[in-house]
Amino acid sequence: MSLIKTSLYSVVSTSVSLVTKLITNKITAVYLGTNGIFILGQLKDFLNIGKVASNLGTDNGVVKYVAEYETTETLEPFIGSALKIHLIFSVIVCLLTLLFSEPISMYLFNNAEYSKGIVLVAFSFIALAIHSFIMSVLNGLKKIETYVLINIIATIITAIIMVLMVIKYEVIGAIYAMAFNQIVAFIISFYFIRNKKQFTLTLLKSKLDALHFKNLTKFSVMAIVAPICLFGATFFIRTFLNSNLGVDYAGSWEGMWRISAIYLMFITTTFQFYLIPTFSNIAGNKLKKEVFKVWSLSFPSIIIITFVIYLLKDFFIPLLFSKEFFLINNIILFHLLGDTVKINSWVLGKILVSKAKTKVFVFFQIGWAIVFCSLTILFVNIYGFVGVSIAYFLTYVFHFMAMNLYFRKLLWIKS
Repeated sequence: MSLIKTSLYSVVSTSVSLVTKLITNKITAVYLGTNGIFILGQLKDFLNIGKVASNLGTDNGVVKYVAEYETTETLEPFIGSALKIHLIFSVIVCLLTLLFSEPISMYLFNNAEYSKGIVLVAFSFIALAIHSFIMSVLNGLKKIETYVLINIIATIITAIIMVLMVIKYEVIGAIYAMAFNQIVAFIISFYFIRNKKQFTLTLLKSKLDALHFKNLTKFSVMAIVAPICLFGATFFIRTFLNSNLGVDYAGSWEGMWRISAIYLMFITTTFQFYLIPTFSNIAGNKLKKEVFKVWSLSFPSIIIITFVIYLLKDFFIPLLFSKEFFLINNIILFHLLGDTVKINSWVLGKILVSKAKTKVFVFFQIGWAIVFCSLTILFVNIYGFVGVSIAYFLTYVFHFMAMNLYFRKLLWIKS
C-alpha cells in the first residue's frame, strides 16, 4: 500500500481521535482539575508499561514478520506463537498487578483507596494484550481499512464511557473507565476478525515455536526499554515538579503533554502503518529515499501545526482544559519547538526498530531519558517552570544530532 493511500486512511482515523480527545480532555479537565489530570497521567504511564510487559514488547516484531510471512506457510504457526506470547505474559502481569494492587495504588496516587481501580486494570491487561496482537497482525497484513474502522469505533465508544464515568464518579470513575476501555477495545477488534481466516481457534492449539519466540524477543528489549525510559522519565519529572513547584505545575505540564500528543498523533498515526513494513524490506539508497520522502511530509506538517498552535494558544488552552491550566502558557513555546525536532528523530528511530538494531536503540533511549531528566533538574532550578520545556527542546536537539551522526553514511555520505 502506498504512503499516500495509507496517509488518507490514517487521516480519517486520526481526525476522529482528535475530536474525541478534545472533548474528553475538556470534560476531564473541568471536572477533575489539575490534580485529577496528574492522577490520570500516572495511570496512563502505568497502563503503557503494563501493555508492553503483557505482550513482551513484540508488537513491532509481529508487524514485521507477518508482513514477511504473509504469502508463506510460516504465517499461521508464527501468528499462533505470537498469540501464545501475548496470552501467557498478559496473565502473568494480571496476577502480579492483582497481588500488589494496594502498593501500586499508593505508589501511583499516594492513596490506597484507588486499589479497586487497579484490580480492574489488572484484568484489562489480558484484553489489552489480545487487542494489540489483533491490531499488529492487521497492520502486518496491511488490512488498513479494518484497522482504521476498529480504531474509529473503539475511539468513539471509549470516549463516551470516559465522559460518563468522569461526570458521574469523578476521579475513581476515570480510573475505572481507563481500565474498562481496554476491554471494550478488545471486544470490538475481536468482533471484526472473528470470521477472518488468519484468526481461527486452531491458533490456540499451535505450539510456541522456539525460533519464532527468539525472533520476536529481539524486539522485546527495544519495546520494553522505550516505554520504561519514556514513562520513567515523565513519571520522574511529573513527581519532581509536584514536589518542587506544586500539583498545579505538575498537572499543567501533563496538560501540555496531552496537547502535544493530540497533534503529534496526526503524524505518527499517518506513518505507523507504513514505516516498519516498508523499512524492513529495503536498504541503501532506497531506504535513504524513503526517509527523505517521509521527512518531506512530516517536517512541513509539524512546522505548520506547531506554528498554528502557538498563534492560537490563548484559544486552544481554554478550549482543551480550564482556567486552572493557564501555566501551560509558560512552557508551550519550547515544548512546540521540541516537537518539531522530535518527529524527525522518531522517523530515524523506526529504522533502528525495523532493522532490529537493539543495542543502538537502547543506547539512544536511555541516553534520551538521562539527558531529559538531568536538564530538567538543572533548568527548573535556574529558570523555574519554563526550564522543563527548555530541557525538552534541548534534549531532542541533542538526540536528533546524535541520530544523524549514527546514520551519517546512510543519509549524508554519498555511496
